[in-house]
Amino acid sequence: MAPPDPLEAVRARLAALITEREALLEDAASAWVRFARGRGWSRSDVECLWEGLTEDLVRRGARERGGDARGARDAVLAAMAALRSRILAGLEVEESA
Repeated sequence: MAPPDPLEAVRARLAALITEREALLEDAASAWVRFARGRGWSRSDVECLWEGLTEDLVRRGARERGGDARGARDAVLAAMAALRSRILAGLEVEESA
């Protein structure tokens, strides 16, 4: 049997990592939605909290990466944006019901 094509192995690993990331984002968003609903929070409450969390995480990431503020910012903002959109969508489901 021939060894797998290196490019195919990389693609399979990447697909597995993307699937894992999506599952983690969904789990985290569900937990946040439950938390926000349990506290009676509105979209604006979540937005205010999210702004502060994002700013803090960007600052921490820059310190941990030795001052690579742009790389830290981009990574944090991408993850936070994906999570935020899922949380707000989850809250809208309840508001429209």
